[in-house]
Amino acid sequence: MSYSTINTWKSIMNTGNHKELINIIHDNATFHSPVVFTPQEGKKKVIKYLSSAVEIFKERNFYYTDNIITDNIRFYAEFKASFNKIEVNGIDFIKCENNLIKEFKVFLRPVKGIEVVWKEMKNKLVQYDSNISQ
Repeated sequence: MSYSTINTWKSIMNTGNHKELINIIHDNATFHSPVVFTPQEGKKKVIKYLSSAVEIFKERNFYYTDNIITDNIRFYAEFKASFNKIEVNGIDFIKCENNLIKEFKVFLRPVKGIEVVWKEMKNKLVQYDSNISQ
């Protein structure tokens, strides 16, 4: 695993600058949402979902509390954020291939946290689509 890929991802989350995603996402990447049943496949879709997530988390006191890197390709990171007095706790699972993010899974808790994150993600995804079509 390229630690620089993970460091770039962490920098994106810390700064809110999602423009760098294009440089760290694999062409055949897959994103697994905590609320969408089907995986989102392909670089464009993964960038869409991750860009939207970066946007909604950037002013929510997001921070990673702990992380583990295993077998040089898997990265697990626990995070916290606050949405209107609701503390959201989650885990990002990132699997890399050829120094690019190939798979990204997000796990969230509690249920109220999932609900508020999904509501904001839904709005941001609609906004993302309208910006692309312009």
